[in-house]
Amino acid sequence: MNRHPGKQRLSIWHWPARFGLIVLALAVLALPFYAATEYYLYGKYMSTQVQPPTVRVDAREAASWTDAAEALPATAAPVVLAYHDIGFAPSDYTVTPAAFDAQLTALEKAGYRSLTSDEFVAYLKGEPAPPRSVYITFDDGPNGLWVYGDRILARHHMHGAVYLITDRVDDRPYYLSWNEIARMQASGRWDFQDHTHNLHRRAVVDATGHSGSALANRLWLSRQQRQESRAEYRTRVDGDLQLSFDEFAAHDLPAPKLFAFPFSEATDRPNMPIHDQMLQEILNARFVATMTNVSSLPLPASRRAAASRQVRRLEVLKSTTTAELLTKAVRWTQVAPQASAPLEQPQLWTRNDNSGTDGLGPFTGAGPYPDKDSPVHYMADSYRALSSVDWNNYEVDARVSGLGDRTNQGAVQVRDGSDAPVAVSVSRANLNVSISGKQKLLKHLTPAPSHMLRIAVRSDSTQIWVDGTVHVSLPTTGKPANRTGGIALRVGTNKQGASWPRFDSLRIVDIADSSRAVTGSQQPVGDAALLAPNASWVSSPDVEAPLRITRSELAPQGRTLSAYGAYQPDATARWNDYTLHGTIANLTNNEVSGALWVRVGSPLAISVRVYRDHLNVYSGNADNQVLVASRRLTAASTHPVTITVTDESTLITVDGSTSISLIAKGETGGVGFSAYRDLTRWSWPTVQKLHVTAITGAG
Repeated sequence: MNRHPGKQRLSIWHWPARFGLIVLALAVLALPFYAATEYYLYGKYMSTQVQPPTVRVDAREAASWTDAAEALPATAAPVVLAYHDIGFAPSDYTVTPAAFDAQLTALEKAGYRSLTSDEFVAYLKGEPAPPRSVYITFDDGPNGLWVYGDRILARHHMHGAVYLITDRVDDRPYYLSWNEIARMQASGRWDFQDHTHNLHRRAVVDATGHSGSALANRLWLSRQQRQESRAEYRTRVDGDLQLSFDEFAAHDLPAPKLFAFPFSEATDRPNMPIHDQMLQEILNARFVATMTNVSSLPLPASRRAAASRQVRRLEVLKSTTTAELLTKAVRWTQVAPQASAPLEQPQLWTRNDNSGTDGLGPFTGAGPYPDKDSPVHYMADSYRALSSVDWNNYEVDARVSGLGDRTNQGAVQVRDGSDAPVAVSVSRANLNVSISGKQKLLKHLTPAPSHMLRIAVRSDSTQIWVDGTVHVSLPTTGKPANRTGGIALRVGTNKQGASWPRFDSLRIVDIADSSRAVTGSQQPVGDAALLAPNASWVSSPDVEAPLRITRSELAPQGRTLSAYGAYQPDATARWNDYTLHGTIANLTNNEVSGALWVRVGSPLAISVRVYRDHLNVYSGNADNQVLVASRRLTAASTHPVTITVTDESTLITVDGSTSISLIAKGETGGVGFSAYRDLTRWSWPTVQKLHVTAITGAG
């Protein structure tokens, strides 16, 4: 019986339903506030990109950019560029979008492509030098890279690497946000490297209050009134780097492989001994190499820089003009030790005598010279100071004239810019040889107003001849990477008013040493199985090549723009008299290409690079190849290639009809494959049906 007839019994779902309606009402009321908050946060952490300006390039100016690089090798160590911000801020470190666009245009016209960090790391680890290239880096991670720089990189199909201060990410409005970084990473146009977590700052380094880089110095602990101990310093720096690695991982970025010094202070350490390697050791434990804009030795990207694990970058500022950038890039690009008339190339010389003057005149007899009452008694000039750091196995021929009776002298310095430069000086009656400024020997010469010098620079020795009779041999000491280098000239007088000597001739000849040390057993050509599942292909010593091997093809892998692999280079170093067959496939457009290599490891390795409608043939050592032939092909997505290698020649046939024959000098070596593409979204070219056979009857 119902005790309350005026009331109906409520369903058990009544109160949950009412609660649900209340929640729904609140959600509806909150939705605009949520949307507004999300919109605010999106606007705060995802800036709107600005379409880059249209930059019109004068045809004559563009032609000059192309001509500027005409004499450069087709493959060479990359030039590393250091930018900071793109935009309109008044800072000297901010490059305008129009200037950035013009600079990339000039680099394109000069034949430079851009590299990813992975490609740059591959070169540092020992892979052959890529096609003429720049590695474009940006320090700090400013927001202008997303707002202005991204669209410009896209326009030029180029790639950038941002060195992040991870503690500053999301510090708006100046720095990038993690949202923007995620979009940049996904585009394939950017990758991200390390610039510390929170050590890109100045801090007190001594009791007097002087400040210095918080990374490169032991800090002053004010409470304890003492300086950090070495152990405390190591713990602090390593802890900061770990925090940056943690941030990379937390935001799904690959672990960084490269590091840029804050303020480029690789050597500025007020309270750390200059030879103290603790910081470099800490960094070497985590990174393949470190980046700086200053260095005590010339360290542009090179084998020397790779060995030192420190690379000097070409810094680009607001004041850097397009012409200046291109001129410097050309001068930084590594070249082979070869020059028939360097005295006719004044633009490639750099005065290093602190005279504040320029020009080759004082070395060729044209002057001007210091006044007779001037205290200046010597002048010095370096040839290709930044593009010759890896020079080795070369010969210098020079004639020094105008030598008075013990009043003046002329010198050629080889291994210039290394730890142990060798200066060969002649006067009228003496030969003086010094290493690193310390005299090593003095020999008397038949007195004459001129002397002919010949200097041969090799890995193990420096050989010196004067007038074809006097001969001196000096062994080479020190680390191999630190004893390479180019040449410099020096002229001097012993007293005020004396006449200056001159160089009548100068020539540099590449004497690439074809004799290579071969370790381990050699595999006969007939035993090679290039597409066997267990075939060994390496991109550099002890590094497996990024190639997928099937019984039908080699296919590159990874999100890079280039890939390289050599088949067992140590076991094939003596290969000769063989024929390599393969079909380059998947050539979808002329922005992708594949290359077959022969004589891998020799000073004159050959690579046959095939595009959809043409082929290029390159010759030289792996770090410095030049274009030696080019042919048009009938446009197709596949091209069969056959290369026959003998003592006397390299015969190349493409599509069964296009043939190129190159003279050989008995260089031996194995085979390789490389692939290239301008954008990561384009599929890789592959090589199919790859095999090698010994020439019947050959020894």
